[in-house]
Amino acid sequence: MTKNIIPRASALTSIFIKEQSKEPIALFWIMISPCAMFYFFAATRQDPNYFSSNYITASAWFYAYISSSVALFGFAFYIIGRRESGFTRSFIYSKESKLIFLLSHFIAYSLISISYCTTFYLTTKLPFGDYDLSELLNIALRFYICFIMFCAIGAVFSLLPINFQNSNTLLSIFSFCMLILGVMSASRSNPITDALNLANPLTLASRIMEQGLESNKLITTAIILLFILVLHKTFKYLRINPVWSRY
Repeated sequence: MTKNIIPRASALTSIFIKEQSKEPIALFWIMISPCAMFYFFAATRQDPNYFSSNYITASAWFYAYISSSVALFGFAFYIIGRRESGFTRSFIYSKESKLIFLLSHFIAYSLISISYCTTFYLTTKLPFGDYDLSELLNIALRFYICFIMFCAIGAVFSLLPINFQNSNTLLSIFSFCMLILGVMSASRSNPITDALNLANPLTLASRIMEQGLESNKLITTAIILLFILVLHKTFKYLRINPVWSRY
């Protein structure tokens, strides 16, 4: 059975990707909305030299936001949702099936996140200059590190004794707080918000996107180790509580 893990995980990954592609609302909020906000922000600045500035610096915050949205409202949110749908109760009853589920779930949203990153690049890069494959790969690598950081945070949420509806509220509040703190810190310097932003994952992700991995080697290493640890704990303590089950 073990030798069939890869093909089974691949098949399940394909199902998860197809399922996500049928969610137009998620597509709008995670992909179209940041693109629209990027150009809206550029227009409201009324800076004739805006598109002459560094593209990565101008777009870092948006990439950070997209990575957080895919990880929290895709990866983590649907782990919680599927454990209540009867899916886990019916199919995930052994360590091997847990491994296949988490592996395929993570691969699916990894591919989805990279596709969102690429789409955002293709949509917003041209006013700053020609497309550059090496630049795209560099951005995608930074983006993916941000994505796994938010996946680690989202996986922690999935371990909490919350249901699908409560998780939506909790993740929305968490995302909103990150967003507000980032905006407040950017608009006006304040000792309190600056201190709080030191622990703001969205601010950290924006920093990684802007400065790159070379300038943040220690943080990058910590993120990877944290992700491995949290994923292991998720595998070990994955909750199985379908709403129709009384036992």
